[in-house]
Order: sequence, then C-alpha cells, then structure tokens
Amino acid sequence: MPVAKFLLNLFFLPGNLVLNGLGISVEEDSGIIRSFINSCVWGTVALVIALTMVA
Repeated sequence: MPVAKFLLNLFFLPGNLVLNGLGISVEEDSGIIRSFINSCVWGTVALVIALTMVA
C-alpha cells in the first residue's frame, strides 16, 4: 500500500502545490481548483507523451 499512497500523492501534487501557494487548505477547497489544476497538468503531460510517440 505504500506504493499506492505514493502514486496518489504524486497524482494530487500539482493541485496541492497551487492550493498551498494560494493559502487555501485542502480541507477548505479540495474540489474544483485542485481538480482543474491536476487536469491541466496531467493532460499536458499525456499530450506531450502522445505527440512524442507520434512524431
């Protein structure tokens, strides 16, 4: 289970960093802002990987 917890923390890391930078705790707003940031970051990572494989 430590590996799964590590991967989960890694997946949420971009959103958590933005929340910390804005001074918002995860308990106050762990919904829309974190989800948006994580979607943007991981979507970009997936797009770069996909484009690298195609090119």
